[in-house]
Amino acid sequence: MIQFNHDKFLPFAETDLAPWLNNIAQQEGYAVAQLEYNFVGADIMLSLNQEYLNHDTDTDIITFDYTESKVIKAEAYISYEALKKNAQTYSQTIEEETLRLLSHGLLHCMGYNDKINEQKELMRSKEEDCINLFHVKH
Repeated sequence: MIQFNHDKFLPFAETDLAPWLNNIAQQEGYAVAQLEYNFVGADIMLSLNQEYLNHDTDTDIITFDYTESKVIKAEAYISYEALKKNAQTYSQTIEEETLRLLSHGLLHCMGYNDKINEQKELMRSKEEDCINLFHVKH
């Protein structure tokens, strides 16, 4: 089950996003049991970042990954404000940045990281593959 919690923010139909995310997981040999995306304000994101990661900054996405044995269970929090700022900074549409962050959270659950440059490059490449896959279907 894939769930999206937002206040009329999501620029796509959830019925388009869920199959896309399931397809990404399947291509990597994973199954999605439960994946929840929560779109929140900067204040909530900062609070989560401080409480769980000991960071005193805003961020675009935080993923709490409970995946075991290639069965994905996770909850992700995406900051509306950071998403909009990223889109502007990187000359992306809100739609493209939304797809990037949704796939980013899922990729973390499948073992992809972005702590060092080499990992970041692979993560960005995988995100682009995911975005392209969405556009092929829609």
